[in-house]
Amino acid sequence: MGHILFLFMFLLCGTYAVAASPSHGTPYPLEGTVRRVQSTLKASSSPPQTGLTREAYRDTIRGIVRYFKHFQGPDGRIIDPFVRREVQYSTPCYAWAAAILLKDEKDPELLESAARALDSSLEQLATAKPADRHGDFFTFPALLAYEHLKERVTPERRERWERDLRALDPARAYNDVLTEKRMTVHNWNVVSLTGEFLRHRSGFTDLDFVERHLPVQIGHFTPEGLYRDPNVPMAYDHFPRHFLTAMLYQGYAGKHKEALEIILERGAWTSLLLQSPAGELPTGGRSAQHQWNEAEQCVTFEISAARKRREGDNRGAEAFKRAARLSFQALRRWIRPSGELWIVKNYFDPALRHGFEGYSFHSQYNLLAASMLATAWLYADDRIPEGVCPADTGGFVVELPEFHKIIANAGGLYLEIETGADPHYNSTGLIRIHKSGVDPLVGPSDSSPIDAGALAVGVGAWNGKGWDVLAGYGRKEVASTRVKVQHTQPNHVRFSVVYTVSSPVLSSVTETYDLTPERVRVTSEIAGSAERTQVRFPALVFDGKRVSAVEVNGNEARVRLGESIQTFRVEEPKGVVLRRSGRRIPCRNGFLEPIEGEARTSRWVYTLRPHREEEKPKGEQR
Repeated sequence: MGHILFLFMFLLCGTYAVAASPSHGTPYPLEGTVRRVQSTLKASSSPPQTGLTREAYRDTIRGIVRYFKHFQGPDGRIIDPFVRREVQYSTPCYAWAAAILLKDEKDPELLESAARALDSSLEQLATAKPADRHGDFFTFPALLAYEHLKERVTPERRERWERDLRALDPARAYNDVLTEKRMTVHNWNVVSLTGEFLRHRSGFTDLDFVERHLPVQIGHFTPEGLYRDPNVPMAYDHFPRHFLTAMLYQGYAGKHKEALEIILERGAWTSLLLQSPAGELPTGGRSAQHQWNEAEQCVTFEISAARKRREGDNRGAEAFKRAARLSFQALRRWIRPSGELWIVKNYFDPALRHGFEGYSFHSQYNLLAASMLATAWLYADDRIPEGVCPADTGGFVVELPEFHKIIANAGGLYLEIETGADPHYNSTGLIRIHKSGVDPLVGPSDSSPIDAGALAVGVGAWNGKGWDVLAGYGRKEVASTRVKVQHTQPNHVRFSVVYTVSSPVLSSVTETYDLTPERVRVTSEIAGSAERTQVRFPALVFDGKRVSAVEVNGNEARVRLGESIQTFRVEEPKGVVLRRSGRRIPCRNGFLEPIEGEARTSRWVYTLRPHREEEKPKGEQR
């Protein structure tokens, strides 16, 4: 009866004012924001088009597949060129990515390569010996590859594949499975249950595994439709959602269909608000700024565009199509000369593993991205024109309390604020600034981990021995945050954030943000006993290939990367002299250098203006 009651609430309250899941019973917190943004989209003219099409997905996939085809072993496994072994789910992802290249091509050599990869993948699943015990991730791409290759191989090979698919035992092949002792599951299980749905759809199993695990997974969703993986990393919110979205679109009609439809509808609109004008997923936490972050957005947004078109919502379809292409455009910036991707958003040699996680490898994360792009290609509909999406228009502030994030956008100038950082990955404060047409790396595009040296845009206070900076207070040290939104129009957004922290000299910091499409002005008011305070700006000085030109002149610092510039200027107190620290602090994108200013004050006012070389400020104080 739970899902029936839930559906009744959905129909009674409307598309957005509904419970996030049967266990929440709460309205959609972003309902009003979404409705205002939808009105803005109707009144907005289309921005410059990306020019991308469905076929461009295959063009990008082709480069990745061709590169890794050289690293395929005789038994079909894909061998990582750096660690020289098969890594995790590289092989089934390769099989699926290669399969879509064969849709209208006759390439016997590539067909044999894709088939050998699928041979290996299905044998590993059937024998419960998947590479690195990552069988949970095998089934979804393997089934898609099977569906696209089965008519192109010999009957003997197809029979072997189908024998392996029937022999697959989830209890042995997968890790993240409910048992008497294991009472919860997370993102790994979402991947396996969507794979099991495809296995069911092809006639190799029933729906029991899917229906047994979905109730637990539904409980992980927030009222905003976002998925809470442990420690709430942003990448692993969208990761499970893109699989579940694909499962619904592939025809899941089980007893949890209505609940999933509502949750994923919410999550899709929330994701539109969270996307930066550079097309990027919000940064923060594990696996941030890996290229597959944008590839998974392509899947969700392409499916949402197709669904909206089917529902007759052309404006919504065009917004999701635009978002998909922005995401794809963001990923395409990172294609290497050899055809595959830099898997993290920097230009360091992959052998150096700069910005990698311990589990990041050149093969599996290139091929995961390729697999996701293949899924996006599967659902992309070129009949839907590219319209306007929230990343273009702005006019909103989104607070995600459970993810410790605030996203704000005014006319394509976008901020991400971390209100309680995971110290292994980020700092607290203003961590990202993106603007349409400006290289996102100059932003800055991320902070440094507190553990490596806290650094975000923000303030600090002298404690007699060193600086207590807001950036250095992680989610355990920030006692509370309060957000007050004062103004939201497409070209002007204003809001404040109050941090309460436990420090002998720093009791609270109140930051007021005033955004226009040209700049953000921040007013920081510090409460505490310190007489000396400080402001810090993280300048990206090296991205693995390019050295930024950093100029500091009195109260102004300018960071130039190619034709893009970030200008940081202290307006109050008067007479502040900014200085380069000379320190180099690692972040995902390369190395940051703190630019610092000091004064005897409790109030700082500063502006940040990302712009292109030829742009001049419009009515801003210089």
